[in-house]
Amino acid sequence: MTASAVPSEPSPVPRRPRRVLRVILGHLVRGLAYGTGTAATGVLAYWIQQHL
Repeated sequence: MTASAVPSEPSPVPRRPRRVLRVILGHLVRGLAYGTGTAATGVLAYWIQQHL
């Protein structure tokens, strides 16, 4: 058999998409944390203003 007739193995899946997904999820979690902290601070400030 010639080299061209030998079935080649599929190339390994690049890790880039997994890395990009991890970066995106990291940004999402960070954004949710900042948003939650901002909302909690706003509610606390509102509560303090109403009770002074």
